Amino acid sequence: MHAPSTHQEHDSGARPPLLDARRHALFLDIDGTLVDIEQHPDDVIASDAVRSLLRAWRSASGGALALITGRTIADADAILGGAVTSVAGVHGLEHRIEGRLERDARAVAELGAALTEVRALERSGRLGARVEEKGASVALHYRHTPENERAVRALAAQIAAKHDLRTLPGKMVIEIVAGAHTKGDAVDAFMRAAPFAGRVPVAVGDDITDEDAFAAAARGGGWAVRVGDNASSEAAYLLRSPSAVHAWLKASLEQGQGE
Repeated sequence: MHAPSTHQEHDSGARPPLLDARRHALFLDIDGTLVDIEQHPDDVIASDAVRSLLRAWRSASGGALALITGRTIADADAILGGAVTSVAGVHGLEHRIEGRLERDARAVAELGAALTEVRALERSGRLGARVEEKGASVALHYRHTPENERAVRALAAQIAAKHDLRTLPGKMVIEIVAGAHTKGDAVDAFMRAAPFAGRVPVAVGDDITDEDAFAAAARGGGWAVRVGDNASSEAAYLLRSPSAVHAWLKASLEQGQGE
């Protein structure tokens, strides 16, 4: 199974082939991919069925399953009940590979002054967004007030520039991020380690921040699946919703069990 290589095929919206748990390394985003996006990030929780599906996939693949998320590792564990042990959080600023935790301490320190400024704006009522601290990034969510998008993004850009940081846009959110890590870096890091090394990487996500992971999977000889709309993407394949992702993973497991 090889990913299509032309841009036209990337926009085709083709369904992905079934996975082989013994051959593939699977990298999954959380929000909008495994679970539906909610108005408030704290309201997101995975069902028992999804948790069981991920545990089954982890077992069948020998542990070659990882979450690649903008959330913290602690958030990922809370949402999925620890069903996945290998996690890259905050777009790759922290990693846990089979129990070994690594974090970019310098990036965490760099964000401090920017976070102080964000909290001051929040207290004054001038921010127009919900603040989520992630250790090495701060996310400004405006899903509840979409009319504030332009103002919130402008404020984020100003604060980031002032403190030599960068911004990372997402669906109804803008993050101020320390360090230069991306989800692609996270995929690369996992693929250098057991039990991922030597497998074919497959990345699944729904947002612009997942495109770096898609590109990394392609560089590693694998392919990617975009979830949601059929926007132009590095992903070769498309699934329409988290429930479609669940059905695809379940069918892949059942195919393996039937061999």
